Amino acid sequence: MVKIILVAHGCLASALLETASNICCFEQKSVRAYSISGRVDLDKIAEDIKASAQGAEVLVLADTFGGSSCNMALNCTSGMENVKVVCGLNLNMLLAVLNNMNRLELADLAAKAVEDGKKAVFNATESIK
Repeated sequence: MVKIILVAHGCLASALLETASNICCFEQKSVRAYSISGRVDLDKIAEDIKASAQGAEVLVLADTFGGSSCNMALNCTSGMENVKVVCGLNLNMLLAVLNNMNRLELADLAAKAVEDGKKAVFNATESIK
């Protein structure tokens, strides 16, 4: 099973995780959410992520490429073959990952996250015309 780590600005990661827990069932001990703000210790979070990656496959879902959450995740996992960082976190992406974390290998789960995350982004007004 792949461990899942969410890192996002403000309360986004914890809010998405709470919302997802109301929609689908998953092993909650295998999922962590970190809120990134000026009030948190990024070094502590980076150490937690590194510790989680010891002996396990880990998929990190970050909110924005180039933002402090994604940069921190990329920096602290640099060179770790057992960790993938995917950015653009949205609810559709998270649900796809949670529903497949026990079935897919890390590389396939990362690809599924990207695929399903992209599917959720479209102009709904145009699609119903």
